[in-house]
Amino acid sequence: MPAGVWKALAGIIAVLLVAVVALDQWQARRGGLSSLFWTPGRPAAEARPAPKPPALPPAPPVPSGAPRIAVIVDDLGSRRDVFDLVRELGRPLAVGVLPDMPLSGWIAAEARRVGLEVLLDLPMEPYRYPELDPGPGALMMAMAPPELSRRVVRHLDALPTVIGVTNHMGSRMTEDRARMRAALEPLAERRLLFVDALTSNHSVAFDEARRLGLRAGRRQVVVDAAAGEAGERARLEEAQRAAAERGEAIVLAHGHPLTLRLLKEYVSRWEAAGIRLVPVSQLTR
Repeated sequence: MPAGVWKALAGIIAVLLVAVVALDQWQARRGGLSSLFWTPGRPAAEARPAPKPPALPPAPPVPSGAPRIAVIVDDLGSRRDVFDLVRELGRPLAVGVLPDMPLSGWIAAEARRVGLEVLLDLPMEPYRYPELDPGPGALMMAMAPPELSRRVVRHLDALPTVIGVTNHMGSRMTEDRARMRAALEPLAERRLLFVDALTSNHSVAFDEARRLGLRAGRRQVVVDAAAGEAGERARLEEAQRAAAERGEAIVLAHGHPLTLRLLKEYVSRWEAAGIRLVPVSQLTR
């Protein structure tokens, strides 16, 4: 057979194949026949999004004089998945939002919209800096007091839904009275509250906040995923004991999927034991 005839037949076959593939994909898109071909990058017709974990049931009623726990989930600002886990708990938690992070503004606004209290998680210089980096927008020991105040004002202006501030790191900064007073003065002007994360046993931050007339509190328990699941469980059990003994406790939980999974479990335990979860503003004076 002449070469020209073979070329013509090959062209006809190619056109037919293209038409068959196109018809197959058109039918699959319309929800008709299943596709006869696998197309790279094309999502499977039967693929479904992973189901969300069930939310906690509504909190049971407890006496008004029951022990109280306030939980601040901090270190937020870069991961939406962690914030979504906080929101799904359906409890009056507080979120600590770091400044100058990709999702800082969105998380602060969305948290306020769904009824969560919002704190600025204010980064401050720790001991062992720069080995330990407090992150963007941090207050540093090399800054003069007026510069510290201006930086706090800038962060507060960027996150207008905050009701107060807690410190992120800051083991060194919170031991310095003059610098802490400069950092806290903008809070006094705006009538915001302060929660001392107690990253140093020698912190003067709570005392300076009280001297300025701020509503203030101190955390009693820190829950950190770096301690592993066993360590986190121990700290969450400590929070229950602290609330029972003191009548109240402020818990600082670093934002991490493991922490939120365990927190969901322990919130149910706390409520079954007659402990109320309350906004952190109720435990500041």
